[in-house]
Amino acid sequence: MHYLKDLWHQIPWYDMARLSGLGAVFLAVGLGVMMVPLGLPGTWVIVVGGVLYSIFFQFDGGVTSAIKVNVVLVGLAVFGEIVEFGVGTLGSKPLNVSNGAIVCAFIGGIVGAIVGVPIFLIGSLIGLFIGAFLGALIYEWATLNNFGRAFVNAGAVLATRMVATFLKTTLAVGMGVYLIFKVF
Repeated sequence: MHYLKDLWHQIPWYDMARLSGLGAVFLAVGLGVMMVPLGLPGTWVIVVGGVLYSIFFQFDGGVTSAIKVNVVLVGLAVFGEIVEFGVGTLGSKPLNVSNGAIVCAFIGGIVGAIVGVPIFLIGSLIGLFIGAFLGALIYEWATLNNFGRAFVNAGAVLATRMVATFLKTTLAVGMGVYLIFKVF
């Protein structure tokens, strides 16, 4: 029995816990980056990963304060939301796209992402873009009674949605790289 007690105290619990924390950070970053193109709050998953890590461990071996790292991550996540809203929603306004088309594009994107789930790996992303395009196209065609103009407006909505998704995904990758560098 004495042997088991000594063996229990020889296990490097802190190292195992830190390795688990690093795994959780990598998981949060990976999930977060994959969630963003699907219109899900992936940047906030990265923030939660950083906050949870900072509760138990220090960043940069104690060189950087946890508050500073988490404030940077939260600031980048808020900035990403503002950019996504600004580009994705208001980016097509100069082409006189109606607010109803933007709302229908949003709803169509959600429906398309759900419908696209069975297609392996990229189905939701493709469904999101096609759904946004079709939502805007149907609304604009119904209100304008001009298929050509409705198609142009739906194309503008699709283009701005794609740019917003690209920008926010790039930001999520940057957040992930920042967080990973801070945990080592």
